[in-house]
Amino acid sequence: MNFDTWLLYLFAVFLIAISPGTMAVLSMSHGIHFGKTRSLATALGSVSSALLLMLASAAGLGALLSATEHGFALLKYCGAAYLLFLGIKLIMAKASAQGLDLQYIKGKGSPKQMFKEAFLVGISNPKDLLFFGALFPQFIDIHQPQMPQLAILALTWAVIDFSFVMIYASMANMLAPKLKSSNRLHWFDRVSGGVFLSLATILVTRE
Repeated sequence: MNFDTWLLYLFAVFLIAISPGTMAVLSMSHGIHFGKTRSLATALGSVSSALLLMLASAAGLGALLSATEHGFALLKYCGAAYLLFLGIKLIMAKASAQGLDLQYIKGKGSPKQMFKEAFLVGISNPKDLLFFGALFPQFIDIHQPQMPQLAILALTWAVIDFSFVMIYASMANMLAPKLKSSNRLHWFDRVSGGVFLSLATILVTRE
């Protein structure tokens, strides 16, 4: 791959990654509740879902979904339902006089559970299939072997995605002591839950 082309792609991915979205909200929530180390599982879940969507797009699933209205709608509603579930779970967190009561997520802060949540959030937006399907061709030289180029694009995305998930989680973790001591963590969860509910609504209502 031409180095200038890769730099342009890197810049595009950087701009996409820095934009806040559902994964950023989830990363911050995990960072506050479970810390930076366990948030590695969140980053791996996000990267895994993105790589799977990239593979599906490369295999033509993005074009298939764009042509199949019912299949796209089904995935869209499934994604919205999961975001709705996450939003309600955060909003229903109970606050106590000592701070936030996290019993509603006790036992669910394992790396396996965090990976699962991040993977499902990442995989639940079918528009990403179309996004990767539209993005990749812009940076691929059809006159050169395509698999090495796809590997470079996927690896670059994975590194940037992993890095920003950890940045969001680390920044939130730094704020955790202040939020907990001032009993504001409950309100952070409520706001985060509201964001998930809003995103679920947008996902369902957008054409």
